[in-house]
Amino acid sequence: MYGYQENEVPRSVSPADFGVAFASFLHNIASSLHSLTEDVLEIALYHASRTSKVSQVWKDFAQDLEKMED
Repeated sequence: MYGYQENEVPRSVSPADFGVAFASFLHNIASSLHSLTEDVLEIALYHASRTSKVSQVWKDFAQDLEKMED
């Protein structure tokens, strides 16, 4: 049962076990924050690129209108 022999007694929980659990918890939080910041960066880059392209399209459209008026 659980990898122990029948004549072995499982060890008791020690303070180090709580330290490992806490470190694992902090690692998971840091990993989540890292993923969140990566996603926010990707969204910011997408938005900046899209804004630049939309701006260029409106500029080209305005120039085309000026040519049509002339």
